[in-house]
Amino acid sequence: MKPWAVLPVLAAGFLASCAGPPKPQWLMPTPVLYQDGRVDPFGHLGPEMRHTGVEVFYTTNRKPQGDHYGNDVNSVLHFGTATMKLGEPGDDWETLVLASTTDPRPKPMPVNLVASREIGTDEDDGAMEEWAKEVDRALRGVQTREIVLYVHGAKVGFHHSCAFAAELDHFCGRDLVPVAFDWPTHQEVWSYVDGVDVDHARRSSGRLAETIRVLADRTRAERIHIVSWSAGARVHSRALAELAAEGGIERARRRSRLGVMAFAAGDVPVSEFLERLPAIHGLSERVLVYMSDGDGAVKWSSRLMGGGRRLGMVPEKLSEEELAALRSMPRLEAIDTSYGKDRRGFDIVGHRYWFQHPWVNSDLVLALRTGAPAEQRGLRPAPQKGAWWFGEHYPQRIGQVGRGLTGGEW
Repeated sequence: MKPWAVLPVLAAGFLASCAGPPKPQWLMPTPVLYQDGRVDPFGHLGPEMRHTGVEVFYTTNRKPQGDHYGNDVNSVLHFGTATMKLGEPGDDWETLVLASTTDPRPKPMPVNLVASREIGTDEDDGAMEEWAKEVDRALRGVQTREIVLYVHGAKVGFHHSCAFAAELDHFCGRDLVPVAFDWPTHQEVWSYVDGVDVDHARRSSGRLAETIRVLADRTRAERIHIVSWSAGARVHSRALAELAAEGGIERARRRSRLGVMAFAAGDVPVSEFLERLPAIHGLSERVLVYMSDGDGAVKWSSRLMGGGRRLGMVPEKLSEEELAALRSMPRLEAIDTSYGKDRRGFDIVGHRYWFQHPWVNSDLVLALRTGAPAEQRGLRPAPQKGAWWFGEHYPQRIGQVGRGLTGGEW
């Protein structure tokens, strides 16, 4: 075999890490913030919240296919709810709490889709209103009155979207209302590499913007946080730019009530993100960009698909435009998870590090729950203003940091 012929094979292996198969989905590792009793994430919950199920609200522009949603783009936006189960069928609340606060975990905990119910589409205003009222009902049951909206990456299905939304809510102390925006991707990598699912992402940004408008205009949510992973950054960043274009950034900011915008392992060209960044920063209370130099998926995406360096890649040298963005946008935090790896003795690698590494998922949880800036979340300033890293003593420090921000529990 010629050397160049090996490239697609290797690339497929790297890009396949963009997401695992739809089943099984496993509960993300316990954030270091919760290990050894540093912060109690669940002690404040009343009896009615102490169960292993999570209700997730969803919107999707996937085209229905039989009794499920397929991989093609639909002309309408579907609204519904999904019930997720954390753990095996026989696991109770105490088993789930133990698994969510200890490391190593006694056993793996699956996250399964139990049932889903479509309420209607955006062609029926009454259905949208009914969906929004159900979101409002859920908001009245949590102390934050805030929403976390998850935007998935490529190579996944409906189950993945709802599972991650449920996990984000669970590890945020069950005090956010989880919403999944499920845009159409195929469950194999080449539909992304050859541009089919990239086109799907482009065609889906308006539907994400519509979802945000419905949540902002028809519910009493005080804040809407958005977490996107991998190719979801293409949809997320473009949707915010579209919102900002509707009457200006200031008007859109007041209307949308956006909180933390987190871009984890983003597979969007940096050039495109920088074009949209003034709108993203202007609409949001905080913008988090998680990067790693050990993320093979975004490296191979950049090499195979063109468009230059990806948002989730650590740059060897920042461009003048990137430096200017860091200096001029105080709510932008570039979090270099690889910086200081020699000092601490390991790198934070892979495409799933943002939820699989207990340091990084701790930082995301703190950001979503508190809105605190990076320095108050226990991160260290890097040489470039606006860039941050995890110090080698992060696990020892985060307990005190977490207790200072939370009082010891949510």
